[in-house]
Amino acid sequence: MEEGDIVLCKVESVTNTITFVSMPNGQEGTIVSSEIAPGRIKLMRQYVVPNKQIVCKVLGVDGDHIKLSLRRVNSKERKEIMQAFKQSQAIDVAFRQILKEDEKSIKEKILKDFENLAEFIKSIKEDDSIISKYIPEEKQEAIKKIARERKKNQQLTRNIKIKCIGSDGLIQIKNILSLENPNVSVTYISAGNFKLKLIVDDFKQGKKEMVEIIEKLEKKAKESNCEFYTNEEK
Repeated sequence: MEEGDIVLCKVESVTNTITFVSMPNGQEGTIVSSEIAPGRIKLMRQYVVPNKQIVCKVLGVDGDHIKLSLRRVNSKERKEIMQAFKQSQAIDVAFRQILKEDEKSIKEKILKDFENLAEFIKSIKEDDSIISKYIPEEKQEAIKKIARERKKNQQLTRNIKIKCIGSDGLIQIKNILSLENPNVSVTYISAGNFKLKLIVDDFKQGKKEMVEIIEKLEKKAKESNCEFYTNEEK
């Protein structure tokens, strides 16, 4: 866990001042009441109840103590994390249906080498030869089908504004926004305003990739003496 990470947590217990949650890595996290929601909270359980899945932002890590915030997660981040969680649940169900009585032993073997089943499926997409190490031959094709059907459907977006002065301004903007990345698309909104979309497999890595893309665009705009503004869509 690192500061700024967006993670899915499970509420364990709730008091008037602190909410205790379990983290994906098994650690315990805490949320103070001021980080549950903005303003005065009349009834804490309107926001957090035991066993509820909530999406939080890591504020700080001090040894085993992880401080979290619920109110600092925007709706877009919450949607993306919950979507990834639902995908993970779907993979779990598919494994159970395909592997049946062998599901437990095979899953234990996989999780010795992979963080979760979603990571295993992602690795199969990149190199399906690894499947033979974990899955019986008669079940391999069904598992490969899961990998083939799992689409890259997490999407990150940024609003971009570019202003270029001069008769060739439109050409400059076009050159600035030209990116050799098949997972990136740019949509025209209005004069000088665009929406950039990035399709990713992994949300955390996608955030880093988006930062790199924005830095590249900003550098190209500066080299062309154009003004460049951007903000993350909420």
